[in-house]
Amino acid sequence: MHTTYNRRQAIGIGLASLASLSGLAACDTSAQPVSSGPISLRMFFWGSATRDKLTRQTIGLFHQSNQNITITSSYSGNNTYYIKLNAQIASNNTPDLIQMDMRYIAQYVRQGRLLDLSQFIYDQTIDLTDFDPILLDSSKVNNSIYGIPLGSNYQCMFYDQTLIEKAGLGPLPQGMTWEMFAAYTAELSNILGNGTYGTADSSGNYDNFEIWIRQRGKELYTVDGKLAFTLTDAADWYNYWDGLRKAHACPPMNIQSTLDLTGTPTDSSVIKGKAVFSHLFTNQYEAFHKASPHTLALSVFPLGKVPGIYLKASQLLSISTVTKNSATSADFVNFVTNDPGALETLGFERGVPGAAHGRALLAPHATPAQKAITTFMDQIANTGAARQKEVLDPPAAGQIADILLRVSQEIGFGKISVSDGAKEFYTAAQKATAPS
Repeated sequence: MHTTYNRRQAIGIGLASLASLSGLAACDTSAQPVSSGPISLRMFFWGSATRDKLTRQTIGLFHQSNQNITITSSYSGNNTYYIKLNAQIASNNTPDLIQMDMRYIAQYVRQGRLLDLSQFIYDQTIDLTDFDPILLDSSKVNNSIYGIPLGSNYQCMFYDQTLIEKAGLGPLPQGMTWEMFAAYTAELSNILGNGTYGTADSSGNYDNFEIWIRQRGKELYTVDGKLAFTLTDAADWYNYWDGLRKAHACPPMNIQSTLDLTGTPTDSSVIKGKAVFSHLFTNQYEAFHKASPHTLALSVFPLGKVPGIYLKASQLLSISTVTKNSATSADFVNFVTNDPGALETLGFERGVPGAAHGRALLAPHATPAQKAITTFMDQIANTGAARQKEVLDPPAAGQIADILLRVSQEIGFGKISVSDGAKEFYTAAQKATAPS
């Protein structure tokens, strides 16, 4: 059952939740007092060049008020981020501040890599007084907070409005189902030609597969971390995209396998003019909007039996358990969450801020792209087009995402049949979630 709260109710719940943390005063989060001497921190995140620029500007603002603290940052594309993070951890070079995703956070918590932030929240080193409690609650692991959401977003589709107008197909059909989407994108490919396809091939995209499953009234996992979808569900997913491939509605795998890997405009099928539609997240829209030579617009996903998308923490900012400066790291987390200068600098690039005062601060100065994001998100929230996620991804989720992509490419390259590919994926996913 999905319970909907208005803003006043939500904030009230948030304050009550924070008050209930009073029993945590004696908890040990390995906090160290802030030193007056020189302190150096490292931050690692995934994202685009735009995100890197805004992050460095925000770090500069923090340094102005904290001259003894130096924060160096580095970033990677999403496709290599966790590989590089794991390499840093293995070489005893773990960053102090780590950007996290809900797909992977349980894995790193189980490994003991991330600090429980409850004490810092209790003593208001990290002030969440007016933070969206629903967003915060959806970011918990074992009922504790190991990362503060840097923003919220919804899954969505970006599409090249200029190319749709060129094709002469008019506005998008209302209430478009997956079957309608297949026919529409095949028609786009046929009209546009010249190596431009109706949609990117998302058969290997874990987030989109999750929506497909949720639209069938299921979740990907049970509360104890087992698979909640069936072999038939997986086969239907791969079959759907195989059909689009055969209808030339999406690029062949030799093209698609080089695109849409980093989650940035750099290798985007839409930005490169290879596809009209791509399946992404609302917070990515601003960077893509800036990078596109055409007009981009936002659309909901094709529809299923029930809503599949959900309000999601776009990213979380976590603190390493091995940092020598946990209190200073927490100060920086609080800074990006609450400081007006930081909020204005970061804008909506990592999603809509979780703090109410942050949203209010940004609203009057929003760019057209930012207004498009907030309008779209309000539309989703107000029309019941989303359904709250209530089951946390298990530690194996990242591994299963990798398997989904690998098998999708095996099928796309003709190395394996759809039926055998679905069996390979499902068997491997079962093995990944089996008790160790």
